[in-house]
Amino acid sequence: MKRKTLDIKENYPLREHTTFKTGGPARYFARADDEYHIAEAYAFAEERKVPLFVLGGGSNILISDKGFPGLAVLNRIKGIDSRIEKGSAFVTAGAGEDWDNFVKQCTGNNWQGLECLSGIPGTAGAAPVQNIGAYGRSVDGSISEVRVFDSHTGEFVTLLNRECGFCYRGSIFNSVSAGRYVITQVTFKLTPGGAPCLTYQELIKRFTSDADITPGRVRDAIIEIRDRKGLLLLEGHESYRSAGSFFKNPAIPAEQFGKVERIIQEENCCTNWAWPLPSGGMKVSAACLIQCAGFARGHRSGNAGLSPRHTLVLVNYGDATAAEIVAFARQVQERVKAKFGVALMPEVQLVGFLPQEGLS
Repeated sequence: MKRKTLDIKENYPLREHTTFKTGGPARYFARADDEYHIAEAYAFAEERKVPLFVLGGGSNILISDKGFPGLAVLNRIKGIDSRIEKGSAFVTAGAGEDWDNFVKQCTGNNWQGLECLSGIPGTAGAAPVQNIGAYGRSVDGSISEVRVFDSHTGEFVTLLNRECGFCYRGSIFNSVSAGRYVITQVTFKLTPGGAPCLTYQELIKRFTSDADITPGRVRDAIIEIRDRKGLLLLEGHESYRSAGSFFKNPAIPAEQFGKVERIIQEENCCTNWAWPLPSGGMKVSAACLIQCAGFARGHRSGNAGLSPRHTLVLVNYGDATAAEIVAFARQVQERVKAKFGVALMPEVQLVGFLPQEGLS
């Protein structure tokens, strides 16, 4: 069978490919179903001297109202393969596989490692980029290797876990090497029949004195928790037009933490809001800081605002423009900074914005 070449469309609307449901069109657009399409896309962008942006599930991005001036590539490379080797399950997922469906399949096979990351929207290929994490776990703890297209050499290569530069909500893919690589496959190392590692307090309480904690049962609990917070973008569950957690939980030094702690204790606005870091500093809840800065759940400013279920989730309540969402996010940043001296950094990727139009 003859392989289909890349189908390039022009001035293609992107908003329906994002969970915020806002933003302008891409100058060029194409869907990649295999690695050959990725190489073709780069050749096309290079020939026309335009930037290239890879779109996964659209769940962690905000696209400018002006759109994207280059080639947006929808990565839909599929396929899941697995093998058991030396007591571990090595599972490879195409970058375009739906993340939660993939996690569901793994927990269904009783493979431990990804259960705490259940319910996160997006694709398997996006997971390493941001080093997604939730409920005490991050995906780098289960990644064995990542197959990528290297735009500098025009070749497909495999990067081992240690070469990916994983850190809190980060990797080389969204920092020092942003734009260089396109992920086509991710291989995970999981533990058949392994006991889930629980560090999140609500999960610990739920499974206290329970000798039969399986990946599947932990997944069910996570899905229930995320549903209660309005964070599930799954059929049959109430959700909002959002990109999930908009800001990262900030890490602050011990000397700054004292000031923040005094304010939180005086106003008694949060519980379980800070966690010690190996470096000696503290990670603090961005949701708590936002709430204490005067933003209650459901707070709105025009068509943009906070979710009625979680203060860390910014929502498009109607037909909000990307500029409205950014303006509201900047408002949140400024009030948190004024009250606590803490800078909130966006977790959501801003696409197509000029530096002065985005967030610090």
